[in-house]
Amino acid sequence: MHENGALTLLSISREMDNPAFMRFHPFQNILYVCSESILTDDKVVSFSVSPTTGLLRKLNEHGTGGKSCCYLTIDKKMKHLLYVNYWDSTIGSFPIQPCGMLNGVNHIYRPEKSVVSSHRTDHLNNRQSEPHAHAVVLDPCLGRIAYIPDLGEDVVKQFLYNPENGELLPYGTIPADSLAPGPSGPRYIEFHPFLPVAFLVNELSSSISVFEFEEAEASLISECNVSARPTLVQIQSISTIPFAYPKKLNTCGRITVDPTGQFVLVSNRGHNSIAIFRISTDSRKLSEVGYFHTRGKTPRHFQFDRTGKFLIVANQDTDSIAVFQFNQSSGSLNYTGNTYDVPSPNFVCVCAPHMLARPKM
Repeated sequence: MHENGALTLLSISREMDNPAFMRFHPFQNILYVCSESILTDDKVVSFSVSPTTGLLRKLNEHGTGGKSCCYLTIDKKMKHLLYVNYWDSTIGSFPIQPCGMLNGVNHIYRPEKSVVSSHRTDHLNNRQSEPHAHAVVLDPCLGRIAYIPDLGEDVVKQFLYNPENGELLPYGTIPADSLAPGPSGPRYIEFHPFLPVAFLVNELSSSISVFEFEEAEASLISECNVSARPTLVQIQSISTIPFAYPKKLNTCGRITVDPTGQFVLVSNRGHNSIAIFRISTDSRKLSEVGYFHTRGKTPRHFQFDRTGKFLIVANQDTDSIAVFQFNQSSGSLNYTGNTYDVPSPNFVCVCAPHMLARPKM
């Protein structure tokens, strides 16, 4: 990215179909990318990233054992890559070698309740008739509690994660939004970088649930204490769209906390905006800053650049990405004038390749 927010195309990879979620290794020049299909089982593909040209080279691939893989997480010790299959609501893990390469799946958790939809139309008509895990995020303190927003069951599921073998054990559920009427449809959850608070975006209700994180309870769960209570306590529910805008015309996409820790951003698909909220360091609650049009339709995903001063937005239904300048004091967005044609973009991953790192074969 240039100083004015302009982007330069470096390379194109055609090694996989319908790439979805991506995750870049913290210390190796390796990018993990999952495919997303409801017709066949998905896979995670590992690519090496050239630190000078950005060129992607396929290293290997492994099946996820399920359909519609939609989220990837690397654990704190970088021993496993965790993933979620939305369609099957299964959660699994791949061991990560020291060089960053993946081994085959060594653990898959399958929900007790069976998935009943066999076609996309069935699913869209009955989205909450069955479980649909949408993300897997580890707690920021211990890295032992895995949180799984389940869009179908309107809860965040807690799991005890074992970093040694990648195993996930269920440890209770937390309502997605106990302060507002449902359905909510929880999609993603993000923890604040330094405050004990988490933000859950609800896709169907166009809202954010704000939770305080109870580290003491998380410690009890990590010790397999059966008396442990939920580790998240809700303190607020706030809409991501203006009051007059019909909720049925919008679904939420991504949520994140800006690099300064002052603001929460959410994408609105339908309202076609980025909603921005200021975080109170005292109450931990959110207050509205404003809504900013994304210069396209269906902003499925967005990402800050390394400086936190620019925001790249993927407008899926207008086949484009747009770049905005982010004011780190006010939280406002200003369009840079930079828009690029990209067919059906659904994810933005900003990589900072390590100049000295080289993946070993």
